[in-house]
Amino acid sequence: GDNIVAMDLFSLPHHVFEAQSVLSSDERMHQTRASSTPLPDPLPSFLPDRLSMHGTWCAGHDHTQDQILVAICRRSGMLEIYYLLDLKRSPNDVSPIWQSRGCGHGASVLAHSDQDIAVRLPESHQVEAAEIRVFVTGPSLSLDGENDAEKDAWMLRSLCILVNTSLGDLHLYSGCKRSSNLNLEFTRIPLGNVSRPSEEAGRHLTKLRRKGIVSESDVMAFRPNRLHRFCAISGEDGLFAATQRPLWFVSERGTPTVVSHKSRHVAPAGGRPVPVSGFSAAMPAVFQNASCGFITLHERIGRIGSQRLTLYSGLYDVFSPHGVLPGGGICVQKVPLGVTVRHIEFIDDASVSTSSRPIYVMLISREIEADQSYLNDDGLSPEERQRIKDEKEAARIKKQVEADLGGFDIEQEWVEEIEREDCFEVDRNLGFAPSIPQRKYEVWLVDASSQFSVLDKYELNEFEHGTALKSLFLTNVIEDSDETPEKSLFVSVGTSFIDQDGEDLASKGRVLLFQVKKSKGKTQGVHRRHTPLHLNLRSEKEITVGPVTSLSSLKSEDTYRVVVGAGAEVTVEQWGSGKLTQVGFYHAHMQVQEIVLFKTFFLLSDAYDSLHFLVWRESDKSLTLLAKDYEPTQVFAAGLISRGGAMAFVCHDDRQNLKFFQYAPADAEARGGNKLVCRADVHIGSQTTALQSHWCQSSLLFNSCTMPSTLAALKQQDVLFGRLEDDQRFAVTFGTTDGSVGSIISLSEPVFWRLTALQSVMSNALESNCALSHR
Repeated sequence: GDNIVAMDLFSLPHHVFEAQSVLSSDERMHQTRASSTPLPDPLPSFLPDRLSMHGTWCAGHDHTQDQILVAICRRSGMLEIYYLLDLKRSPNDVSPIWQSRGCGHGASVLAHSDQDIAVRLPESHQVEAAEIRVFVTGPSLSLDGENDAEKDAWMLRSLCILVNTSLGDLHLYSGCKRSSNLNLEFTRIPLGNVSRPSEEAGRHLTKLRRKGIVSESDVMAFRPNRLHRFCAISGEDGLFAATQRPLWFVSERGTPTVVSHKSRHVAPAGGRPVPVSGFSAAMPAVFQNASCGFITLHERIGRIGSQRLTLYSGLYDVFSPHGVLPGGGICVQKVPLGVTVRHIEFIDDASVSTSSRPIYVMLISREIEADQSYLNDDGLSPEERQRIKDEKEAARIKKQVEADLGGFDIEQEWVEEIEREDCFEVDRNLGFAPSIPQRKYEVWLVDASSQFSVLDKYELNEFEHGTALKSLFLTNVIEDSDETPEKSLFVSVGTSFIDQDGEDLASKGRVLLFQVKKSKGKTQGVHRRHTPLHLNLRSEKEITVGPVTSLSSLKSEDTYRVVVGAGAEVTVEQWGSGKLTQVGFYHAHMQVQEIVLFKTFFLLSDAYDSLHFLVWRESDKSLTLLAKDYEPTQVFAAGLISRGGAMAFVCHDDRQNLKFFQYAPADAEARGGNKLVCRADVHIGSQTTALQSHWCQSSLLFNSCTMPSTLAALKQQDVLFGRLEDDQRFAVTFGTTDGSVGSIISLSEPVFWRLTALQSVMSNALESNCALSHR
């Protein structure tokens, strides 16, 4: 029969589910003329255009008269809402005040219907609602609710329904009243998140049962509640879903959104039904400082079934004033620095940076107004100025005569000796020399544990621009020594001199090497609990071939070196005796845009000559070209993707295309192995400047925020983990200039053809917008 599969009790004002008719202007005028008394204005007199406007019906309402309602969901998908008092009076003869079909079946809209409409379901569609919750998401309200802040908060509160199906899916609905009769209806909001358990988790559970780590009796027949409403956590109301992937449902600028919850030292997925088995929004009285916090109980690493109790002070990292939800359920923390951050690197040294005090180094630029008041008056008389000018002109003529007699060109030398005072003169009758905007570059050492406070800074020279920043290890190589060389962590900065000599001379650059050292002395201010740190400049090297555009770390036979891309040259520099020494080089064609390293292989992107694939040979310390793309493509960014033993190169060109290349010497298109074979290309229609390669984490590790400990526990449970091709995948993530974010990931062949077939079916089954074809 149509049994009840889920139920919820909640409290709302009595008029929420009441219908308010809205008449047109002609109908109102006709009824007003026919009636001697004017008609009352409907509540409200306008239709909302946002899903989060449901709170406007509740503003100013007396909450002491709220009604307790009962929501019942049946196996057929019928959602019925009753008054609790009506059920108590006549449980066998009561009609619902609101009902709708499709709950738990993925319906796009849950609207009130008085008719008994049968919903046709596929024969193999065996899914039903396992749990439902009706909740309000948005800013918390006080009991009085009379101040101005409370009135604005009502506009950001939404009435929502969350449905957890028997397959583990989550369906989120937001309430609104915008039909002709103002009946309440719920519209489904796409989450963009997978909530059901993955197939990998099911396979891992099968392995644990086969090894006897998890027995059949560990699966409980009783299913505890997984959807938990909360109030006043960091000033917000919402819901916490303790499902296979724990999620927070909160308000993001008036619209319900979802934020993932990750735990510390959580056990890999698959061993237990859910990672978080307990949640409480009520804190013990002893924790007065965390009265707005919550408690979670999650499965910890170690023996299957062991748990960890964690107390949180709140969600202040998500909500203001410390955090912000910029969109899409992504939580970030906004730290105003007042400067432009060009590059940022983490100091991966346990002696300097810890989990409680992470240290970063940043390359920043700030705009300043350069004072030119010294040009107004140089303190000389007109006769002295004319005499100095004549002397300079005579010296220049003398050099030119010597150059003509000697047969050499002095133009280059003459350009270098140009003084800016000779370029113009200040006519004080017209005005004084104005200040000019300039950009100043600095290297900052910051402490992330104290709102990115600056620990130390290093200012670059005038006309020197910071173009590259990299935190890397370098091995101190001492020639003719039997001692084992030691490696040290350095902060390398690449610079370029721009506008110093105009456009007549080629730009040059420098490579600066810093080390983070602990200062000796008494600590002051906010850092009195920690040892003060400072940047120590160890070495600098001038690069004359061009501006430094790329810095990378090369490891070969336990020796760490730095790879410098400057102009059209790629040089391999070795650290030793307190300086950098060039040990290898490669000459590109135009301009080195970026260098991506993996092992001893180089993916060099030329700004105007596409991709080059190089290899470093330690035996003769040489860079050898293996293959390249012979098409003259302007490359904006380059990256790597891989799956198992297969690897491909991705580049983004000036025509907003993504091209995928592969090094295949045995392929006929490779011209004997000298050409990179283009496997695919796609037009994304947006411009990007960076392609970041990263390891694709397993779905078994998704719930962990301490990845190394969870991965170690997973390898103890399954010693064969990581040997499959799907466990060895690198993806590429990129951001575009129009604000979008994308990711490219390699798939197995069965999954690819299954998605291709699904795409073909959807193109025929779904309606297209604006009469455009999906194909």
